[in-house]
Amino acid sequence: MPASKDDDFEIVNPSEIEFVKRGRKAQVNPELVARLSTLSKGQTMAIKKDDFKADPKSDTFAKDKARISSQIRAASVAAKVKKISINWNAQGVPFVTVVS
Repeated sequence: MPASKDDDFEIVNPSEIEFVKRGRKAQVNPELVARLSTLSKGQTMAIKKDDFKADPKSDTFAKDKARISSQIRAASVAAKVKKISINWNAQGVPFVTVVS
């Protein structure tokens, strides 16, 4: 293991550092935000837009579901919906239920 130099690590005051945000800003679908904001607790909505469908036969089905679920969750936060549940049917359509 190579020896480290004394200047490789430094204890600093966090108030003197300008931090940058992680990653890129999420692009939230405004139409989805508007639709989610109309739902009440216990209501379920199918999102049938092609942008939100995942192909169950695709090799990337799990990744596609995760990506789309992330977009739906971001939209629910923007819509001020506290908690949602996302379920998928056999055709790859997400169903969003407002839990609370």
